[in-house]
Amino acid sequence: MYSSGNPTNIANPIKDASVQIDLKTVGGKLTLYQTTLCERISGDNIDLGLDIGSQSFLPTYNKNDIQLICCQADASVLWLVPDTVVTRFIQSLDWDTDMDITFTWVLNRDRPKGKETVKYERSVDPLDLPKRSDVQMVLNGSMDGFRVHNLYPKFFRVTGSGDVRSFEDQTDEVSADILINHADFKWWWSFHNLKASENISACEGMDGPVAIIMSEETPPPVGRFIRLQCSDLRMRIPYENLPSCDRLIAICEDLYAARAEGELGVEEVLYWTLVKIYRSPHMLLEYTKLDYDA
Repeated sequence: MYSSGNPTNIANPIKDASVQIDLKTVGGKLTLYQTTLCERISGDNIDLGLDIGSQSFLPTYNKNDIQLICCQADASVLWLVPDTVVTRFIQSLDWDTDMDITFTWVLNRDRPKGKETVKYERSVDPLDLPKRSDVQMVLNGSMDGFRVHNLYPKFFRVTGSGDVRSFEDQTDEVSADILINHADFKWWWSFHNLKASENISACEGMDGPVAIIMSEETPPPVGRFIRLQCSDLRMRIPYENLPSCDRLIAICEDLYAARAEGELGVEEVLYWTLVKIYRSPHMLLEYTKLDYDA
């Protein structure tokens, strides 16, 4: 989000991305589609106006902040779930009325430390789920696939603190056909974007999951400045953020006047009065009230 001309800005792009789709019922969870074959394309290599369109939040980002993630349609792992497990899971779809499908992006960056890997997980709205009977037929081999609408938002941002958030004002959601394939006694799942023909030109030939990610990074010197300003803030509040210091200043002035006149006894009384006030939050609050609060 910072100007590319700012020498303190250090890019923190996505280094690795993967996708996973899980099907959950009362009988447990099955991972259907999973791939780590995702290409990362920087904003310099895409036409923002043509490929991404007019999004209200785009003007706040530079090209260096934007990455396009394009994934292969076919899963990178084979479907190796035993038939007995699949049969039992199909039966659980008859018992459970709360079938759930979750879509997950897993992203890796260099920073922040301890949060290099971040996850965006979303459960599909029940209104957008396929029929349970369709899912059963796909699992038992009677159908090739089922359709899921609005799996995830196409645009989202990764914050400097390591959180993944979607944009509230976007309407571009990704829908897909989830298909199961087989050849030479091998089975695997695939993800086919319903808008593949309208997909970003840089993703040509890859009809799988696609996302446009905005990386938000606080430049390190700015971050250090903010930390210095906020460190021990609660300890400084009684001394730097008082409503009115007039009474305290008056005591200090009287203390110096007593010293100048040689009234050392009065000076000591005033000194310990100040100490007593600062030792007691209640007294400090009373002495620093504004006149109209008194």
